[in-house]
Amino acid sequence: MQIKLIRSDLGVAAGVADSEDVIHRDGRRWWRCGAIIDVPQRACEILVGNGDAEPADDEAEAACAGWRDKRAAVLESREMLARGIEPKDREAYRRGELTGYDADGNPVNEGAE
Repeated sequence: MQIKLIRSDLGVAAGVADSEDVIHRDGRRWWRCGAIIDVPQRACEILVGNGDAEPADDEAEAACAGWRDKRAAVLESREMLARGIEPKDREAYRRGELTGYDADGNPVNEGAE
């Protein structure tokens, strides 16, 4: 089954050969955003469920039935995870009062004036 990767911060496992979908950056290998890859069912369920990918064929779509219904919440949660938003600050993030943290760990809102 196939999935389409929708994030640019997904590392490539050591056993995966280089291809046009593998980008070398910062001494590491990353999947190209938009890459369509073959995965087993469990990987499909995890990657789509975590908001890292979306189904790219009928088999993956069937394995992840209902994924569209949860999409907005999953992507928001995935973005908070990527930004390192603490659980206690997630409501403030949702309200737009917080976008991340400074180097000392203090909450910041990059869009605030």
